Amino acid sequence: MKQVSQSIEALKQSKLLELTISEPISADELVKAVKPHFGTLSWTPPPSYREALALGLCIAERSLQADGMDLGFWLYDAEDIASANEDLVHLPEGVSIEEGVDLSTNHLVGFAEAGGDAVWCFDVSKPGANGEYPIYYHHQDQPRARVLATGAWHNPEDATPDFESFPQWLETMTAALTAPKLPSWFKDLGSPGMTFVKKRLSL
Repeated sequence: MKQVSQSIEALKQSKLLELTISEPISADELVKAVKPHFGTLSWTPPPSYREALALGLCIAERSLQADGMDLGFWLYDAEDIASANEDLVHLPEGVSIEEGVDLSTNHLVGFAEAGGDAVWCFDVSKPGANGEYPIYYHHQDQPRARVLATGAWHNPEDATPDFESFPQWLETMTAALTAPKLPSWFKDLGSPGMTFVKKRLSL
């Protein structure tokens, strides 16, 4: 997809960040690695994400020496995608905030580290006609959960995804990392409760 290749090329050309290109990651291995604590989960890596994996996109990070921070994104391999979803994304069975209202995050598949206990996730319950999934910023302390019995969002505001697709997410990350000055919100990645509809960027 043109949008993915353009973003990766922009990352390669930037002198402001360090880009790690790895051996292509098998999308099929990623699918096998994701197993929720209860119930079932079915997902197909979207075409744009498969392209990024095939091109070896792995890590893009920018060092802020004054703050002693490295900021960016890290796409998971099979080992990391398994542990991140098990530890940070998927809720155990029986988790509830209100008595008798069990919650689930089995609609989410984390695909990239977002800092701290935050993960970038596909909402695999809502594939588009083109095979792309919406993307959510999920934090362990403020999960983007649905009510298990009904599938409704626990927080109705979560009905609007942070990004409509992987290409839109990648373009925003690329535009932020290659900008002369990082957006102010970038340093907050890893904090709970962040939303990104108004933070989307274009190259």
